[in-house]
Amino acid sequence: MSTAIEQDKDYDEFCRQCLHDPYPLFARLREEDPVHWCEPLHMWLVTRYDDVSQGLRDRKRLSTNREAMYTDPLRPESLPRARPMIDHINKWLLNVDPPDHTRMRKLVNIAFTPRLLQKLVPRIETFVEKLLDEMARSEQVDLIESFCFPLPALVICDMLGIPEERRAQYRRCVEGLIPFSSSGGPGLNDTLEQARASLDELIEFFDELIARRRSDPREDLVSAMAAAEVDGERLDRDELFALCVFLFLAGLETTMGLLANGTLALLRNPEQFRLLRADPEGLVEKAVEEFVRYESPGTRGVRRALVDFEWRGSRICAGQTVTNLIGAANRDPEQFPDPDKLDITRHPNKHVGFGQGIHFCLGAPLARLEGQIAFRGMMRRLPNMELATDRVSYKPVIGIRSLEALPVRLG
Repeated sequence: MSTAIEQDKDYDEFCRQCLHDPYPLFARLREEDPVHWCEPLHMWLVTRYDDVSQGLRDRKRLSTNREAMYTDPLRPESLPRARPMIDHINKWLLNVDPPDHTRMRKLVNIAFTPRLLQKLVPRIETFVEKLLDEMARSEQVDLIESFCFPLPALVICDMLGIPEERRAQYRRCVEGLIPFSSSGGPGLNDTLEQARASLDELIEFFDELIARRRSDPREDLVSAMAAAEVDGERLDRDELFALCVFLFLAGLETTMGLLANGTLALLRNPEQFRLLRADPEGLVEKAVEEFVRYESPGTRGVRRALVDFEWRGSRICAGQTVTNLIGAANRDPEQFPDPDKLDITRHPNKHVGFGQGIHFCLGAPLARLEGQIAFRGMMRRLPNMELATDRVSYKPVIGIRSLEALPVRLG
């Protein structure tokens, strides 16, 4: 373990979940200690591209069950209160191992089809234009509140079939889970009560909604998942509930991060902004992939060691948490030439921003679709957009890279 890394102020900030620019630290970790034990978070941090790629796909030595990440930092007296939260999170699709993962993924795939995505295109385009119309009335807006947050929230609520009058409640409750589900380390103790209250409210909400959709199905994702059946298997109540929460959380945070982080990257790199503005149709697909690589909204792939094993000279013990740092892997110069440069023409671009292996992000096609439609719209409607602040701040959680606000002048 590197003493310089252990004592570095940025490293201390990372452990306290306040690191605004992790990339210099990631570079040192890749070079000096690529499989690094982080005592405050009580987990291994893996930073090199090849290792992260392997770690995301390794099913023999690593499990996706991340229970220890929550139980280890919690105070013993907090565990009974936290247990329903942890049990719920353990049923999220990215935290389930085969054979349950295989069964659940098959059932969700029946409902989450390419045909469904194509049907969404005109709806997404309508949402984008409506939001841009509303923004056009102002000279300056917070792009998070005006666009990056409401767009994916509208899309995923529409897909799931959340009644319009309940969407604000649903959104508030799911957001209440984020400080717990996307956190880590001692700070978990401070987020537990809010998360538990949000979970209790969601249980009541979904018990009612799922029962309604089973008796009166609609053309929405909740109805489709409730009815889905493969080889006589169906999703049970807890699995269906967990999928509804997870799909909203993943669909909201990942896409919101993609839109906000990508826009910020463009505004800080005006030559890339001009390039995309000049040819949005031709460049938007590559641009979206580069935004995901350059500022990955999903920052980690958490695993639990199933056995003892050696990894780059470090001894991993069964039961320990291993965190594959996606943001670090996506800036590895061994894989990406000039990795700290935003290049919307980058090709190839084999980033791991959506994961790899059997747990590759189910919503990646939707996030890409929303991103492409949104950035085409912004390039057309907001060609003179400028950053209206010298400093931005990020949400104080380490599982997602998400801006708290993005003030912009619309020109």
